[in-house]
Amino acid sequence: MPLELPQPYDADSVERAVPAPAQARALLQRELPGLSTRLSERHQRWGGEAQSPERIRAIEDAVLLGLARLGVRHGRWGQDFHAYHNEAHVMDLLIMRIDRLHAHPAAASLELEDWLRLELFASCHDLRQREGGGGAGPLGANEAASIAETRRILGVCGLAAELEPELHLALDLMIAGSTFDARPAPARAVEETDRLGPNSAELAAGGGALAPRLVPWLREAQPDLLNQAGARKGLRLARIAADLDTANVGEVFGRLCDSAVQLCEEREMRAGRRLGSARSAAPCREFLLQAQLRYIEDLHRFASEEGEATFGSDKALNLLRMRGLTGRLQTDGAFRQAQTGSEVIEAFFDASLQIDGTG
Repeated sequence: MPLELPQPYDADSVERAVPAPAQARALLQRELPGLSTRLSERHQRWGGEAQSPERIRAIEDAVLLGLARLGVRHGRWGQDFHAYHNEAHVMDLLIMRIDRLHAHPAAASLELEDWLRLELFASCHDLRQREGGGGAGPLGANEAASIAETRRILGVCGLAAELEPELHLALDLMIAGSTFDARPAPARAVEETDRLGPNSAELAAGGGALAPRLVPWLREAQPDLLNQAGARKGLRLARIAADLDTANVGEVFGRLCDSAVQLCEEREMRAGRRLGSARSAAPCREFLLQAQLRYIEDLHRFASEEGEATFGSDKALNLLRMRGLTGRLQTDGAFRQAQTGSEVIEAFFDASLQIDGTG
């Protein structure tokens, strides 16, 4: 039994343009040469001989297909560029963050299959970013659509649900758990949306990950799913995956600031405001001044022991740095007097370098 979705979320033009692993591998050989070899070598280091070569190849196909589609749909290889939700975000999770987690003793109990599923999550969790309407309950529409496309990706790569029910269930739960709660606290403004649906860059500053709340929601909405084989492991991986997705809080401070600016740029694009216009100055200032501190201080919570052990100490340092940056920006003349979004971002970067100690 899969997670119930509110609608089918059919294939779009990008799926039709990159329908199968062959097209994805050809694209990535041109755009990210060496990635396929890097994944294969990593799987061997992880003990890939414990599974059949055919299944490992199928997993790699699915990872590469998801990455290629996001790069074409919202990345640098297509026509609808999103500054944050693009192939670079996938690569951050797929390579850097998974490698960092894998190296930490707290993750020693994870098995090869768990790591393969985390790779698939990295590649597929943000496939869709322009879905209108709502999801089911707290499940976001973008996440629901990404689940639907991920199921098709697994199928075309030889990992159909009837052959791999536990894999499908785990990915359903992991992607669902990456939803951020879009409902603000009563005292806060209603979330901003655009004409094509919820703005994922806005949601990143608007709530916490769903992963820790999956069980109570499913107990009410779809209790039989919790009794399925593999549900417990899928729920554990959902919590770890949510921590990987938000691990910018535990990266070097400059990368945290980079991701804040990327989200800001994407938010302005989705709202139809040019960064070079005066209209973008105030919302950029608010996002980079208040929303970032609120994100790391109030909204972000580690969902897994593995995630907290790996990224928690660096998050604590970044919280202090972000408080220092926020205090500096409060009185920074260039930031407060900037007339456009571009000028706000430039002043933010200048101030962050002083906090980071790299400027």
